[in-house]
Amino acid sequence: MGKVEGACLLRVQGVLATLPPSEQRVAVCVLEHPRKVVQSTITDLARECEVSESTVVRFCKSLGLDGYKEFRIAIAQELGAVVPELAAVEMGTAREIKELARSVFSNNIRALEATLSSLDYEAVAQATQALARARRVDFYGAGPSNVVAMDAYIKFMRIGLSAGFDSNSYLQAISAAVLTDEDVAVGISYSGSTRDTVEALGIARKAGATTVAITNFRDMPICDAADIIICTKADESLFQGGAMASRTAQLAVIDLIFAGTVGMRADVFAQQFDKTKTALLVKLRGAVNVSGQQGRNGRASAPQRGERD
Repeated sequence: MGKVEGACLLRVQGVLATLPPSEQRVAVCVLEHPRKVVQSTITDLARECEVSESTVVRFCKSLGLDGYKEFRIAIAQELGAVVPELAAVEMGTAREIKELARSVFSNNIRALEATLSSLDYEAVAQATQALARARRVDFYGAGPSNVVAMDAYIKFMRIGLSAGFDSNSYLQAISAAVLTDEDVAVGISYSGSTRDTVEALGIARKAGATTVAITNFRDMPICDAADIIICTKADESLFQGGAMASRTAQLAVIDLIFAGTVGMRADVFAQQFDKTKTALLVKLRGAVNVSGQQGRNGRASAPQRGERD
């Protein structure tokens, strides 16, 4: 049996010996395949363990939980917070690096292929249509998904769409509360149960905004707060590249929605993108000029009167 992580899984391990035989089968399955359990309905788990659904419910109650949904949420939250451990080996040779690279890249490729094969294209179409006509769009995420939310914010800001992003959960709530029915809010959560993200999306929906959830699991709390649900299929296994795979799949979905949104209003968004591209090129040329000046003088020139550093 692998390493046990988190309070709920530790609780399962602690009560294992005291459970009736049928509930023990459920406990062993949970401990051996916790991530598979998160993706399983109560019917799936009961079939896997060759027990009744009522046995699964009794098992959950033995842990002090109300039922299977609460159990899945607890496990998903724990696994979403676990940082994958890299193999404790010294990468001292090119051959070892090559094997590590194959593991990491293969895991990311599998996540992309699985997500593509199971993608709900109707949901993607609805999301792109909503974003194309949006007055403003907010992006919410925490942990690794926070990076994806920031990436989305930058992309959509560059095409002139008023976009919002903040890693502070209180500011997310404030921003969500002032959205309107002309706006869109996108919540990104691998587990689908990240409290801050779910709350922000729920506030946005209550305010009248169209809400989009990007998650790995259906029937999780974030789905209750979403008008549109887009699922990734990334296996967050506890080995090299685990957390990277879910982020890769989420980024691919964001890229897809972004490309679709731009395509729906190409004339407007292309003009805005040209403006931001020009602004960045001006900044780049300025940085090159400063660098060249430093090279000639050995130091940067002092700011002139009226200039601010």
